[in-house]
Order: sequence, then structure tokens, then C-alpha cells
Amino acid sequence: MSTFTLVHHTAPDVPFVSESKWNQAIAQLSGTVHCDYPSWVEILCHDINVHVPHHISTAIPSYNLRMAYRSIKENWGAYLHDECQFSVSLMKRITDQCHLYTSDSAYQSFKDYYAGR
Repeated sequence: MSTFTLVHHTAPDVPFVSESKWNQAIAQLSGTVHCDYPSWVEILCHDINVHVPHHISTAIPSYNLRMAYRSIKENWGAYLHDECQFSVSLMKRITDQCHLYTSDSAYQSFKDYYAGR
């Protein structure tokens, strides 16, 4: 489950905005990453990888997550984060790049952060 949590909530290009510009609905749509996993993982984990609807309402049952996500894509697709495919390279990119977040440069690695000081 920790892999799902990391992938759904972390990407180098997930937008962060100041409190004065923050909108709850937009943050839930654009700040949650939809990631496709191998079908056997999706079946075993009851489609929790279809995670955006979960952020809209935790009352959506797992068997309706895919239908809810299709509806969200149709109606709010412009606000969604790009979808991704689970892979070792995806995990490496997240764990290599997403250590710290600063308002002036978004996510960065510890190495990049200390090199810029």
C-alpha cells in the first residue's frame, strides 16, 4: 500500500499553490496521480489505483471507481494530472527527484537542493 500512496501523491510536476490561490476541488483533481498497474495488481487491490475518485469522495465503493473516474475525465479532464504506467523507472524518478518541495522550484532532490545553496 505504501507504493500506491507514494505514486498517487507524488510526482515532480504535481502543482503546489499558495494558500490564497488554493482550491480544494482543483487540488484533489490535479494533485492526485492516476497510475495504471498490471491487471492482476488492480484486481487484487480492488482498483485502489483508480485513486482520483477516492479523493473526491471516500464514499465511492471500489466497484464504482472506474466508472467514477471515466466521468471525472469527461467532465474535469483539463484539471487532471497526466496518467502514468507503473514501472521501476517511475519509482526511480519519484524517489530520485521528490525529496523536498520549495515554492520557487517545486520538487527537487536533496542533492539539487544543497547544490543550489
